[in-house]
Amino acid sequence: MLFREYKGELYPIPSVETAIKILRPNAIWKLSGQTFVEWYSHNGLEPPTWEEIESEIQREQIIYDYYEYERKRETDYPKISAQLDMLYHDMENGIIPGKENSTWFAAISKTKNMLPKPSGEAPNIWAGTPSEEWYNSDKVPE
Repeated sequence: MLFREYKGELYPIPSVETAIKILRPNAIWKLSGQTFVEWYSHNGLEPPTWEEIESEIQREQIIYDYYEYERKRETDYPKISAQLDMLYHDMENGIIPGKENSTWFAAISKTKNMLPKPSGEAPNIWAGTPSEEWYNSDKVPE
């Protein structure tokens, strides 16, 4: 993956490959270390110099660093299904108004009513397994 999408915008993931693709779009090449062993550019452009490539990677790194918050948020946010469940319960409890006219709320309510959550506490899925110890200790398995 050479680019990452965020809010409809693509930003580069810093690498030699990304730099070359940005500096010489549509070129076909093969590198051995820092030497181009194959090069074709349909518009006759020469390969970029290693200085150009390094400079482009530095530019890409500045952009990539800026969007670090986005990548961290993505892993920190609850899953979309959990977010939607929170939204549903906030609407159901009147914290967020509009459930009376919401087709989304009506569709989710229909499914929740048709497939209700079982009563009682959920079973411990790790009980009696080798993973039970780390599960109960709040540690992430390695």
